[in-house]
Amino acid sequence: MHLCTSHIVPRWFALALCLLTPAAQAAEVSPASRVETSPGLSPEAVKRVFDQQRPALASCMRLLTEEALRENTPWNPPPDVDDRILLRFEVGRDGKVLDDARGGHIPHVGGLYLERNCVRLLVRSWVFPAFPARQGEKVSVEIEARFSTTAAERKAELARIREEFEALCRALSALGGGKPPTAQDTTQTIQRFLSERRGRLSSPTRSSLESLLHVNVPDMVSLYENLALELLSTPVSCPTVHGWGRQAP
Repeated sequence: MHLCTSHIVPRWFALALCLLTPAAQAAEVSPASRVETSPGLSPEAVKRVFDQQRPALASCMRLLTEEALRENTPWNPPPDVDDRILLRFEVGRDGKVLDDARGGHIPHVGGLYLERNCVRLLVRSWVFPAFPARQGEKVSVEIEARFSTTAAERKAELARIREEFEALCRALSALGGGKPPTAQDTTQTIQRFLSERRGRLSSPTRSSLESLLHVNVPDMVSLYENLALELLSTPVSCPTVHGWGRQAP
């Protein structure tokens, strides 16, 4: 999926952070079928962390095709699509996954069934046992597993995300449509919405809505519209909020 948020926020920020409660679904990432590590961390130690994180990985299911934004459609893989996933990353001596684009330390995600940016953000949060090493030394990790979803699961998740955007629309619209509210008012409304729903929000929606906080109203409106397109492939009708964007100077 390709995020279209102009230059307001980085591409990855508005995607699903996937660090909180996993989406409720039957889809499941399998136990690792292969784990390889360089000296410093044992495959068994990596497997233990991976097994703890597998439920959260399932919330990163791929929902849309990867065509141009307004041409996205619900993803319907052919029956012979390989459901294997491959994770490859490096761990520093403090046990944290290295994330430094300039140094080439970017987690690699392979697999058609998972939304890759969502998985990368989750992997970056994993913590492994620390190990004795000299400054700058690292451990390379490679994990293979399997993951697939059904069309019904993907359809249900799309419906869930749409309902969440529509519910936020109602909450924001309650601020009134006479003139745009202040950024403080919209931020408080979004914060209250996030707090009230807590674990009921899907991971992609929560991370996306968090990017609307502390943003001026015109940019918030633009983000709201673009995020709905990014996650659902179709707009979410919200006349009051859309009207605030049209009233912007």
